[in-house]
Amino acid sequence: MSDPRIPRIVYLLLLILGLLQWLHMYPELPARMASHFAADGTPNGYAPKEMFFVLMSFALLSSAFLTFIVPIIIASKSAARINLPNRSYWLSPERSSETFRFLTAYMSWFGCAVLFVLLYGTSQAMNANLPDGHFNSAAMLRVMIGFVTLVAASTIYLIRRFSRIPESVPQ
Repeated sequence: MSDPRIPRIVYLLLLILGLLQWLHMYPELPARMASHFAADGTPNGYAPKEMFFVLMSFALLSSAFLTFIVPIIIASKSAARINLPNRSYWLSPERSSETFRFLTAYMSWFGCAVLFVLLYGTSQAMNANLPDGHFNSAAMLRVMIGFVTLVAASTIYLIRRFSRIPESVPQ
């Protein structure tokens, strides 16, 4: 899990596939798109097509920020400014490199999850704007529940991982 190259490759593949879908579907979409949907999938907000894609591009940039920039910012902070259980152990000179490598991979996987949710929601919105298309709110809800579950489980994992100091190490 601590190799950040793998989630970054996954992120770039997801991004490329999502952008290819955008390019493929863009000409088929109406000039005024349904961009927000009620719980039952009926549209209740609209935007010009260009604005829809500009806003979604900014949303995608937020996931890129999580994946590529936040780990650099965290690594550039002094150990005293990083809130981590057992900070003195995990950020000691002999362990800090592996700790930051783990955190970089963790944030990269998190960025992949955010990107997936954004691309899935965008795909649902684009499909809803096609003739005879609809927004599948039940499927979107399942994706959101999966994302929230992933966030909760990975947060617990992160806290537990850094709350434990290996027993073979004197404290």
